[in-house]
Amino acid sequence: MIAEHHLGDEDQALTWVTAMVEDDSDREALQKTYGLTDEILTYVTDVNERAHYDRDEYLNTQLFVLHVPVVVDEVSQRYITRPVTFLLKGHQVMSITTTRTQWVNQLLMDRLKLDQITDTNELVMISFFILFDQFIAPIRKINAEQNRLDKQLNQSPDNKDLIALSNLQQSLAYFVSATRNNAMMVVNLNSTPFGKQLSDKNREHLTDAVIEARQTSEMTAIEADVVDRISSTFNNVLNNNLNDTMKFLTIWSLVLTIPTIVTGFYGMNVKLPIANAPLSWVFTVAIMVGIMLLVAYVLRHRHFW
Repeated sequence: MIAEHHLGDEDQALTWVTAMVEDDSDREALQKTYGLTDEILTYVTDVNERAHYDRDEYLNTQLFVLHVPVVVDEVSQRYITRPVTFLLKGHQVMSITTTRTQWVNQLLMDRLKLDQITDTNELVMISFFILFDQFIAPIRKINAEQNRLDKQLNQSPDNKDLIALSNLQQSLAYFVSATRNNAMMVVNLNSTPFGKQLSDKNREHLTDAVIEARQTSEMTAIEADVVDRISSTFNNVLNNNLNDTMKFLTIWSLVLTIPTIVTGFYGMNVKLPIANAPLSWVFTVAIMVGIMLLVAYVLRHRHFW
C-alpha cells in the first residue's frame, strides 16, 4: 500500500510517501514508481537490519534505518523490535514499513502537522523524536510488571512468575539493543553530510531526537539491569527453598531408618536380651524412640536441622 502526501504550502513541491511492503507486488511497485534498488528494499524487509545511516551519492539518496517496538503479547509484556526505513531523495521523503510496523505511518499521520513542515529534513527529525518516544510506554508497563514480581519475592514465587520474568528479560534484550543502536545512529548524524547541511531549526530537532534516544537507551539499560537482579534473586530464593526441602527429607529419612534397624534385630531368630519377656515390645519401642530422639538432638545441636 503506497500513498503520497503533500508537505508545507501549496507552492512547495515537497512530498511524503508512505509505503507498506507486504509482498513482491509492493516491492515491484516501489521499484517501478520510485526507482528503489534491490539493496534498499533488502534494508526494508530485513527484520535483523540494525539502525544506521547510509548515503548513495550516485543515486542522490540518503537512507535512515531505526528500530521501533512491536507488541507480541501485551498481556504477558512480550515485545520485539523491527526496523523502519526513511529514504530522502531530493524534495521527496519516503517512510517504508512492513506489516508489523504499519502502525508507524498512521501514528506519524496523526502526530505530524504536514502543512507546517517546511522541508523533508524537518519531517525526518520530528519523526525520529516521535518514534523514539514510542519506547517509553512499553518500558513503563515492563516497570510495573517488574515491581509486581519484586513484591512476589516476599511471598512465594512460582513457575508463572518465572515465566513472566523470562518474558521481561526477552523484551528488554530487544529493547536494549534497539535503543542503543538508535542512539548511536542519531548521534552520529552530526558528522554525516546530512547533519552538516541542516538548518538551525532542524539542528534543534536533531538535538531533541538525540536527547530522546539517549533517554530511552538509558531507561532500558537500567530496567534490564533491575530485572536481571530480580531474576538472580528469584533463582537464589528457589535454590534455597529446594535446599531446605532436600535437607528436611534427608534428615527424616535418616531418623526413620532407626526403627527399621531396631525391629530388624528383634526379628532375627537369635536370642536377644528380654526378647521373651512379656513387655519386650515396650522395650523395643523405647529403644527406637530413644535413638531417634538422640539422633534428632545431635542433628539439631550441630545446626543440620
